Amino acid sequence: MRLLRKVAGAGAVAMVLASWGCVSRYVRIQEKGLTCAEAHRVAIAAVRRMSYTIDTVTKPTPGSPGVITASRSAGTGIQSVVVNVFCTSLGAEIEAQTDQGGVMEMSFPEEFQRNLQAATTVTTAKRAAAETGLDVLVAPERALDPAELGSELSRVGVLAVSVRISNRTPREYAFRAADVVLQTDSGERVAATSPVKVAEQISPSAATALRQQVLQDRKIGANETAAGLLCFPFQSYTRARVTLTDRSTDEPEGFSIEF
Repeated sequence: MRLLRKVAGAGAVAMVLASWGCVSRYVRIQEKGLTCAEAHRVAIAAVRRMSYTIDTVTKPTPGSPGVITASRSAGTGIQSVVVNVFCTSLGAEIEAQTDQGGVMEMSFPEEFQRNLQAATTVTTAKRAAAETGLDVLVAPERALDPAELGSELSRVGVLAVSVRISNRTPREYAFRAADVVLQTDSGERVAATSPVKVAEQISPSAATALRQQVLQDRKIGANETAAGLLCFPFQSYTRARVTLTDRSTDEPEGFSIEF
């Protein structure tokens, strides 16, 4: 068994700004179609872009928010910020609050929103496939082409996951979409949703784009690569398991991939 690590790429997202309490010091942004893990990553990136130094980090789970605390020097004083990342049924919500005052207090919501948006547009490049052996990569996907596909899948509560299998061996393997399973923080194992059922819920043009990108059951011969999308119910997932079958022996080979 081989363990591979991958963080999903981020694309542009729509953001809704809301404020309560200390209006200028507090901002809460909804990120539809963004997994908790990815929201946590871009929140950290946004804080760093604002020249803060990260002090503590707690990862989000479906039952509790992620928490990021950070600080930066301001003249003779120190400014602090606390960011909470909440998992939702359709994405994540990012809440940021600062203790800074004066002019900086008034500009904080706009500054944080601008840097968060910049962080979400930075796509993490997928690593290159291994030159030898059987290499499997699985990653939640947001940078979809066309962009309409991503928004349509988010609207119906579907998470697109990219799968890439590179076979640099002399053997032939069988791939089945049913043998790709995602696991939540609680340990629940979730199978892929039928792309036919998903296509029935989205616009005709998005459905056409989905059918062109879906990874179908197939054989993967020596020196071949299979790549495409699978659809899953939108949840916060921590890992994936992919099982391939050696066609010459009918023996399964499993791969565990951490997100």
